[in-house]
Amino acid sequence: MQVSKEKLFNQLKNSVFFKNVPDNFIQWVADRSQVLQFEQDQLVYERDAAAEKMYILISGEIVLYIEDENEEYLINGCQVGDGFGFEVLAKETLRLTYARANKKSILLAIPQKILIRIAEEFPSFQIQFELALQSLNFLMKKPMGWLQDDEVVHYINREHPLILALRVLRPLLVAFALLVLTIVLSNAEVLTGNAALWAGSIIGLLCIGWGVWNAFDWMNDFYVVTNRRVVFLEKIALVQDSRKETPLNAILSIAKHTSFSGRLYHFGDVVMRTFTGLITFRNVAYVEAVIAIVEEQWLNLKYKMVEEDADPEEVLRKQLLNETIPDDTMQQKNIDSLKEETISREYHADFLSGLLRLRLVEGDTITYRTHWFVFIRKTILPFLGLLMSLIFYLAPQQGWFGLATEGTNTYRTIMAVIGVAMAIWWYYRTADWRNDYFMITPEQIVDVFRKPFGMEERRAAPIRNIQTIEYKKQNAFGLLFNFGTVFIRIGDVEFTFDYVPNPSYVQQEIFSRFQSLKDREQKENAYLNSERLANWMEAYHRVYHDDEPSDGEEEEAQD
Repeated sequence: MQVSKEKLFNQLKNSVFFKNVPDNFIQWVADRSQVLQFEQDQLVYERDAAAEKMYILISGEIVLYIEDENEEYLINGCQVGDGFGFEVLAKETLRLTYARANKKSILLAIPQKILIRIAEEFPSFQIQFELALQSLNFLMKKPMGWLQDDEVVHYINREHPLILALRVLRPLLVAFALLVLTIVLSNAEVLTGNAALWAGSIIGLLCIGWGVWNAFDWMNDFYVVTNRRVVFLEKIALVQDSRKETPLNAILSIAKHTSFSGRLYHFGDVVMRTFTGLITFRNVAYVEAVIAIVEEQWLNLKYKMVEEDADPEEVLRKQLLNETIPDDTMQQKNIDSLKEETISREYHADFLSGLLRLRLVEGDTITYRTHWFVFIRKTILPFLGLLMSLIFYLAPQQGWFGLATEGTNTYRTIMAVIGVAMAIWWYYRTADWRNDYFMITPEQIVDVFRKPFGMEERRAAPIRNIQTIEYKKQNAFGLLFNFGTVFIRIGDVEFTFDYVPNPSYVQQEIFSRFQSLKDREQKENAYLNSERLANWMEAYHRVYHDDEPSDGEEEEAQD
């Protein structure tokens, strides 16, 4: 097992942990670290073991997981260039997870004493460790079922704790001011003693509730950076649940905004500009370190295509010797198909959703209709009208409501006409509901809006141009029955999939299609570039041999 010193140096230098560490220190770390090899399914370390080293993945793949009653729960993964084992600089240096090689892997193991020395010399190194350890703790407490299998979380955190303190302090200050005012009014005999007591109690309860609400609101908001996207998770109890995200390759620039207090307490906003607007991480601690994490993943994705170029030797063999090479496109399609099957298995429809077929998969096209709550809301009036007309139609015969049986023919005719009108109205509203649907194809999203016997509007846009995807459950009914709206920004146009069931999974399926398409295009472009280079080399080879003088021509030239 041989890994060049140059490769080790480059892996360390490109890591966000060593961004501000001088080259001589990086070389010193590389020289004093150990290169280890692990076979597939071999454990790197066990949970609760002593943490003595941090690891940088040189090649292969590592997964971090925990076990509960002999069942594994995936916490995070590691890809080439990623670090793990951050517990080494924690107060209690015990492993929080198991680490296992998913395939044959080579690791650079950095001893604890080396890490302590660098943390003392370079504060930015210590900060990155703190953020990585906080992210690991959050991942263990907050499962993220919407992540793809090959997606790695590099950062997850909330707003700075000072923001929590300010949000809790505000209602306390308001309560204090109102209580002082109540006491003044009581002393001035504007309020009686009992009235002042009641007013003070109500003010106290309301302000305490306000403070608790603010605390829960702060706790439910998260910012996430993965190797594929940046995500803002927002949840307001009984009001809203949303997830806004943008792919990394849609980001145009990254900036920071800080206030005076932010500079004092080391927090600020990370502002990521896309073609269609801004994604902002507000009031995050160590804003420069968070920007470094986003930039690292942004650049990694940007240069990934270069690293995944097709093997020139294989392409040349195909061109010059007519040998066949593995079809990466078909392999990628199989992988994409497996991912979509996994997502589909995770989708759980309730009884009415399954009965009304709100999600329909036909080949590689997924069709969604609005939630059954919307269907009931649209059809409830004609349904009740039809039901009441039927009841009143039968009432004289059954003796209900004291209706006389005389003149029932005219009465029943009127009730029958009303019933037919209600049935037509119900059918129209049902058809109107069913004619509105949303489709996700391998390359497009489609929004169809059609009125029965009227106009039809169909909008479509390519998935490859998606800039941001966001879903919102905007009211108590949406939270209770799990439906909401998915917003997809493509250029200057915003598509909305309104009131779809399980909007989190709709968003996940759209992002999965987007990522699969981008990966496939990336591989195809890489192969085309290599094939173009091979064609040039073949042409050069042909021209060179055509222009080379023959043996007879060489003898004549010598004579």
